[in-house]
Amino acid sequence: MFAFSVTLLVVAQQVPTTFEGLQGVFRSFPAFVASFVVLMLFWNVHYKFFRRYGLEDMVIRLVNYAILLLVLFSVYPLKFLFGAWLGGGGGFNTLEDLFTVYRVYGAGLGGIWLLFTLLYWRAYRKRDELRLSPVEVILTRLELGGTLVNVATCALSIGLSYLPVHPYVPGVIYGTLGITMALNGTYFGRQVTKELERQRGSRDVRSPSRG
Repeated sequence: MFAFSVTLLVVAQQVPTTFEGLQGVFRSFPAFVASFVVLMLFWNVHYKFFRRYGLEDMVIRLVNYAILLLVLFSVYPLKFLFGAWLGGGGGFNTLEDLFTVYRVYGAGLGGIWLLFTLLYWRAYRKRDELRLSPVEVILTRLELGGTLVNVATCALSIGLSYLPVHPYVPGVIYGTLGITMALNGTYFGRQVTKELERQRGSRDVRSPSRG
């Protein structure tokens, strides 16, 4: 399904028949790359989850179907939005159009991240059944925290679109993800370090003394 979504991005790009059309293809390339990166980001999260946990119950399948549906639906809105921002596509007639796109974009991406949150929450709830190690439990919480950070950022962008702010603020707010995701990684990374040190300390205590 992710491969099909990328195919739709390519199909959406018309084959140029004139030099002006070829220049249009070059102008739209940054928007294509940005859309491709977003799709690959979701694919990577999807891949890591099923590679790590291998859950296949009914709840997981239903949530997975919903993720694939939203990803497939998001192809053209992503291409339109990045085309308007990065060039090679149409623009917005009014500021209300721009704010509407922010809301649609935030709702779509936030919905996908919320579904990933449900996947990781399901895995966390089944940590004993999956026999996750203490470090794996912390890593699951790290991924869960990351999805929640993305959901919160999308919700914040939507909320800002209803306030009297600069037109670009609801979009620029996504730039804070670099900071918030780094903080999330640092917090849980320290927990992993502490857990590994605790495990090493426990092994040292059980090991016979040398001398």
